[in-house]
Amino acid sequence: MSSTWIRRLRPSGRGTAQLLCFPYAGGAASGYSDLAHALSPDVEVFAVQYPGRQDRLREAPAQNFQQIIEHVLEELPSHCDPEKPLALFGHSMGALLAFETGRCLQQNQTPFAPTHLFLSGRASPSLGRRPSDFLRSEAALVAELRRLGGADRQVLDDPEMLELIMPSVRADYRLLMQYVWDQGTLRDCPLTVLVGEEDPVVMVREADQWRTLTSGLTRTVPFSGGHFYLIQQVQQVAKVILSALVPPLTWTAA
Repeated sequence: MSSTWIRRLRPSGRGTAQLLCFPYAGGAASGYSDLAHALSPDVEVFAVQYPGRQDRLREAPAQNFQQIIEHVLEELPSHCDPEKPLALFGHSMGALLAFETGRCLQQNQTPFAPTHLFLSGRASPSLGRRPSDFLRSEAALVAELRRLGGADRQVLDDPEMLELIMPSVRADYRLLMQYVWDQGTLRDCPLTVLVGEEDPVVMVREADQWRTLTSGLTRTVPFSGGHFYLIQQVQQVAKVILSALVPPLTWTAA
């Protein structure tokens, strides 16, 4: 049975690698179900379920990144196999959480130190904070969600649905505004950076700057599409992940 913070998205199988996914702001673990299906049976996929949404709707949202990271680190041994390589995947806000969780796992010298990070739809934090004008009002935040294209238009046009989703969206965007990169980097951890070529908030060259935050190999992979390119490009994203996690390794540093 799944625990509170970490969910297994496919039945336990013969996967040779493990992938822990971090959702975007306002997102949930179930958002990675299609990716888990595409990676099965070679990769066992888990995802983090933040409080304040879906089956955790009645719980208070996280107050900061560290709270999320601490719970994830506490629960990892109950879900993941220390004998199998563990990689982390994060989209948008989730990319920052994957990066910071990877750093903590390295620093703690646990058997779950990540063998690879997949960072999607996010500029490198070394470039500073992103603009935050959309937090000035509810209407501005909804307009930002429309611009990014991740939420169903019918949901954004339905006042009752908005009332359900907006508390978690607002809370997650506040987490983003609190985050400040502390100059920390990763040691020898390969990165694959994924980004939509038409992303309105992240340019390919901004995403490519993640390469400065690790001493490991890096590759930047652009996809056709916008900020939520992943929705339409699940099979292609799965191929990129498999090429990095399942032998033989098929790419070299760009």
